[in-house]
Amino acid sequence: MGYCRIELLTSSSKRAVVLFAVTATVIAVALLGRAQPQPALGTASRASSTANRNLIVLDPAHGGADAGASLGGQVVEKDVTLAMAGQLRTALAAAGFSVVSTRDGDPTAPLTADQRAEIANRARPLACIVLHASGAGSGVHLYTSTLRQADAGVEGDAESFTATPWDEAQAGFVAQSLSLASSLSAAFSKAGLPALSGHAALRPLDNLTCPAVAIEVAPLLVAGADPMPASDPGYQQRVAATVAAALRVWQDQAAQGSAP
Repeated sequence: MGYCRIELLTSSSKRAVVLFAVTATVIAVALLGRAQPQPALGTASRASSTANRNLIVLDPAHGGADAGASLGGQVVEKDVTLAMAGQLRTALAAAGFSVVSTRDGDPTAPLTADQRAEIANRARPLACIVLHASGAGSGVHLYTSTLRQADAGVEGDAESFTATPWDEAQAGFVAQSLSLASSLSAAFSKAGLPALSGHAALRPLDNLTCPAVAIEVAPLLVAGADPMPASDPGYQQRVAATVAAALRVWQDQAAQGSAP
């Protein structure tokens, strides 16, 4: 019965059936893609060539039910990172940058780490700054991904178009992230703010397809006085101004092709 009905279809009907099948397949693939993070495509060199060199993505860590670390008293990390993002947005705007932030408030259901990474990756920014705060240690801590730098493929060959696993997306940008961290460290030193550099498995660093550094602000030791907490607005402003200045230099280097 089924075979007879197929044979009786006209040519236009057959084309309609084929078109329906193709459309249904496209919709199914699109829905599947929205249900899970997509792999990062291409190499660092290809992504860098299409980066928006006037855009910075800020990712204030934590939010909602995830308060992050307790910084003493009633102060929690999610509030401090959000305040720092506000200070940094102002400083970056004054330096001529556009800014995209993964959160501008404290929503009940904040974005997941994967969703935050996708925001940054779609924006193709000059750099992404992940913000953290701590009640331990001192000064500013700079972290880059623990991934090793991926081997660069030859431009135009098949390797240049090979999909990269989601959890290794940052591998093609490790060298640029290290260079950015070095520029930030130098800027903090010039500003009289101690900075330590290291590597850490902090999400969403490994998923970002751009130069990315996590900045954790810890208390600032002050001679003859109590340490200045990360929640101090004046301290945050100094950090923000220093980061904006470093990114301005980074932007100039990228424009001249001297950044990795």
